[in-house]
Amino acid sequence: MRIPTRPCCSGSARSPRTPTANAHRIHYDTPYARDVEGYPGLVVHGPLLALLMLEPVRRDAPSRQVLSLSYRLRSPVVAGEHLLARGTPRDDRADLSVATHRDPAHATAEVTFTER
Repeated sequence: MRIPTRPCCSGSARSPRTPTANAHRIHYDTPYARDVEGYPGLVVHGPLLALLMLEPVRRDAPSRQVLSLSYRLRSPVVAGEHLLARGTPRDDRADLSVATHRDPAHATAEVTFTER
């Protein structure tokens, strides 16, 4: 499973905090994220990466019903970076990840499916 590389959240990084109820300034205040916290820009909210990791499952296995998703956020993604979501199917599950040019696994996940 693989989706094309594309920029994430460029120009819209402020809006994702509303649905996730995350008010941390690193997600919407660029000067704060950069000057106080030391990030190169706004940080993409982690649960959005989990949703992105599910995209290959949705596209490549639309008949499979997700039973569970377990994910781990390993390193921050900065708004505007190009992301690659990929997955490796197994029998009743798939291993997923999100990569950038800086890190091959910013986030990893395992999704399990209901029986066919």
